[in-house]
Amino acid sequence: MPTSVRWIPIAERGCLVVFFAWLAALPLPFGSVVEGARLPLIAVPLALCTIAALLRYYATRDRTNTAQPTRAWLIWALGGFLFVLVGAAQLVPLPSSVLRIVSPESDVIWARASAVAALAGVRGGTAHPVTIDPAATKLEVLRMMALLGTFLFCALQMRHHVRRMLLAAVLCLAALFETLYGVREAVMQRYAIWGWVNRLIFNRVTGTFVNPNHFAHYIAIVLPMAVFLIALAWHDAGPPRVKVVRRLAALVEHQLFFVGFAVLSIIACLSAMLLASSRGALLALAAGFLGCGALLPGRRVLRVTLAAAAGAVVLTALIFFLGIGRTVGRFTPSAGERETFGGRRVGITAAARVWERFSLLGSGLGTFSRVVSMEQREDLDRLYNHAHNDYMEFAATSGTLGIVIALVTLLGGTITLVRMTFGAASKELSWRRRAYQAAALTSIFIAMVHALVDFNFFIPANPATLAAIAGAAVATVDHDLRARRASV
Repeated sequence: MPTSVRWIPIAERGCLVVFFAWLAALPLPFGSVVEGARLPLIAVPLALCTIAALLRYYATRDRTNTAQPTRAWLIWALGGFLFVLVGAAQLVPLPSSVLRIVSPESDVIWARASAVAALAGVRGGTAHPVTIDPAATKLEVLRMMALLGTFLFCALQMRHHVRRMLLAAVLCLAALFETLYGVREAVMQRYAIWGWVNRLIFNRVTGTFVNPNHFAHYIAIVLPMAVFLIALAWHDAGPPRVKVVRRLAALVEHQLFFVGFAVLSIIACLSAMLLASSRGALLALAAGFLGCGALLPGRRVLRVTLAAAAGAVVLTALIFFLGIGRTVGRFTPSAGERETFGGRRVGITAAARVWERFSLLGSGLGTFSRVVSMEQREDLDRLYNHAHNDYMEFAATSGTLGIVIALVTLLGGTITLVRMTFGAASKELSWRRRAYQAAALTSIFIAMVHALVDFNFFIPANPATLAAIAGAAVATVDHDLRARRASV
């Protein structure tokens, strides 16, 4: 092998080591919500994506049409690029005559701000952006670029089965650490994260996150990766017609450590979600697995029923083992929670009204906490920094244009990935790749459902982890590897 070709795999492996370390570290600084986590959160994926793109270009420059991006990859990448463009457009200063047309509410706010500044002797500019807070929008645009970079890096680099398996294992290790850390704090009754005492949430496991719901969401989207590892071990234990007893014997004899790690990860993830007492995360988890199970070929109804029954048995056993008071004791909502849907109705309603004010281009990415007071009419003793519904918050801050781009490309890419996994096109791919894609679809379904009742997209570690999972699922397929299906 020529020296110029030999160093490319070495460079790619080096990038993967850095990426896996970064991905595992994402949840540690409070889910990467703190200011000190911004630089690595943004810089690392953008740098790795740039390097990966250059490496792939160099590796394929002399070959004709060897790398074929999947259609789902193209749809999601286009959607991410267009959404970033919407955020960037919100930062462009516009004359008042133009701003009055594209965003009348923003024009009024900037005009009033200029009048106040004039009273203080400060001369305001004649052109202003659509966003009401350029600094917040700029940071959010950079975060969106980092998410797109994470997705593209995995789409470029997770081309082989071993790399996808390593990704799943790294995420399971991170989930195990989060669970053990949270359980340790709960047992010691400290509820402190790296020394910071959590005075907001009591008697619920939060891992290294501040909010147990966000911790449970992270665990929920990682859980399908552990199931993928179990399915992989079961598949590799023998041909399809091998008896169950022999397959189990092969698992114990040849893959005991691997299976033990996967089983431990599943038990830890389920226990963590119960101890976090997150109703939304458990509902999303059930919906995600049932939705993906319904897509499986064969006797779908039977498989879904058996899977639901098995899941119910495992959850019931864990509830009794961990204690009802520690797990599902808080699931009964109070009168106030029933009236306001756990407080979420207030934020969602306010977001809808903000969307009506800033209908076309929104108030600016990352500005919801600045504009919610304009329309929040209930529960006024606290300010809703997020809408508790990712879709409505994006509608309010990116406008009709942004939310249409997001939803159309999200659903389009998801449907394409479903067809790629379960449709006629799946015959071109190996069982291992299809299994990973099914697990990734489960994680995506979980995130899509949970986004209806929470704001996990704005907890940086969660969408970045999902972007990595999704990117690996739609990774490029090399023509020369299609002939060797076992390695794809």
